[in-house]
Amino acid sequence: MKREDVPIGLLWSTHGTYERLGRSSLAGASHAIDRINRLGLYGFQLRAIHYDPHGEAERYRDGAARLLGGGARHIFGATTSASRKDIAPDLQQHHALLWYSCSYEGFESDENVVYLGATPNQALLPLLRHALDAFGKTAFLIGSDYVWGWESNRITREVLQFAGGEVLGEHYLDLGATEGIDNLVDELLASAPAFVLNNLVGESSYSFLKALDRASARAGQRLPVLSYDLTEAELDKIGPLQALRLITAGPYFEELVPEFTRRQYHEYGQVRLSHFYTGAHVSIELFAQARAECGTDDPAQLLAYLHQTPVITSIGTIRLCSHNNHGALPCHIAELAGDRFRIVHSEPRAVEADPYLTQTDLRTFQNHTGDAASRHLRIVK
Repeated sequence: MKREDVPIGLLWSTHGTYERLGRSSLAGASHAIDRINRLGLYGFQLRAIHYDPHGEAERYRDGAARLLGGGARHIFGATTSASRKDIAPDLQQHHALLWYSCSYEGFESDENVVYLGATPNQALLPLLRHALDAFGKTAFLIGSDYVWGWESNRITREVLQFAGGEVLGEHYLDLGATEGIDNLVDELLASAPAFVLNNLVGESSYSFLKALDRASARAGQRLPVLSYDLTEAELDKIGPLQALRLITAGPYFEELVPEFTRRQYHEYGQVRLSHFYTGAHVSIELFAQARAECGTDDPAQLLAYLHQTPVITSIGTIRLCSHNNHGALPCHIAELAGDRFRIVHSEPRAVEADPYLTQTDLRTFQNHTGDAASRHLRIVK
């Protein structure tokens, strides 16, 4: 008996300045779709159509319109917040859902979006607590000149203010820009921060990290750099680092669920399983289970099901909050060791998303002593 086709849209850029993030996300979704269809896990098969905007902001709305016009009521994709916001009117008009699986800066809750990437309280704030304990209270902030960089750095400024710390410098580069990085690196090293928060995206980030690593090596410095949007999918572009301590945070790293990592390697080759990959993979799993249980792809019915039902996925159980459509996610902090991120700390339980920081009191950083024993983190051996 022929299984029903369920059309879905994939909207990730595999070209342009953040192409590695898009490729990792697309691979995660595609591999989940392949597994569901190949194993016949449900009474339907997923028929995916991919539109590649090539990293051009104006092409996302065109892509969304084409996918929705082709019968899809669910779109998986978009990497940047700008692209997510651009397609919001099309989602509302068609009563469709966007499954957004990338970390983002928060301050949003849209009934037409399922958020499965980390918000600042789920990744940035634990990362800053770790940095304040481990490195000190002075920071240099750098970011791409759009909402991700602005908001992440603004939150960090507030945290440092409450903690009695100081921002020694703050700079922004156009998305994808690589010019002027050497001068920026010189200014950064001269300020001698305890740590750097790098919110650059794509090619800008890779160029910055390589230039800072070279300069730090020449100066004989071992400088911690925090980048909570940096993943395994980008390490090959950065290459070996001599002098930087590269530290990141997210809901998944390759060593976290070894059986899942081994299975993906066995079935699909040596793909790097970033949290962009697993976020997209999990979003397909959530959709497919909800579609099977509801017997329809009606977005309202699927959301109602997911608001009530935690779903067991390949990397753990995911719960979707009925108040804001965000997933409760684990948080792990990892440091680059060789060509892999190794987990150094984890939150003891999944962190509920607080996109507007209304339940998160940054004033708790006023009492931050720098004593590692005061953290609500467990050391992972």
